[in-house]
Amino acid sequence: MLRDWSLSANFTAESGTPFTARLVGASSDVARGTNGTLRANYTGGDIALANPTLLHFFNTDAFTVPTSGTFGNAGRNTIIGPGQRLLNASIGRDVRLSSNRVMSIRVEANNVLNTVNWGAVDTTVNSPTFGQIISVQPMRSVQLNLRFRY
Repeated sequence: MLRDWSLSANFTAESGTPFTARLVGASSDVARGTNGTLRANYTGGDIALANPTLLHFFNTDAFTVPTSGTFGNAGRNTIIGPGQRLLNASIGRDVRLSSNRVMSIRVEANNVLNTVNWGAVDTTVNSPTFGQIISVQPMRSVQLNLRFRY
């Protein structure tokens, strides 16, 4: 019962996704039939925080709403989002039932350590949740697969 098992694991470490501070609902965008394409103004302050939290992931004071009729000067991809650390694993075995019958057992687990990985960041300057984490990645999931071959 304890022999012939196969185990595989995959560890992923990722840096954060870059985001751009933008404005939604600007009259210049709406007049063109688009929305969310106007960039914010960059004030010159540090963007990254030493200890980011869910409610304050980056320095929101580094960005302001541009004056009406002007374009913002914030560069693209200046906000670096949260990184991820993820361990996935699987274990499986084939059990021979007779000469031509085999049952395969496989257990797969995603996010084995159940690590909280933050998802998207709200980078819309005129949003009430500007600078906050607005989603998280999925928690641990385990799947059992049984396959009978004959």
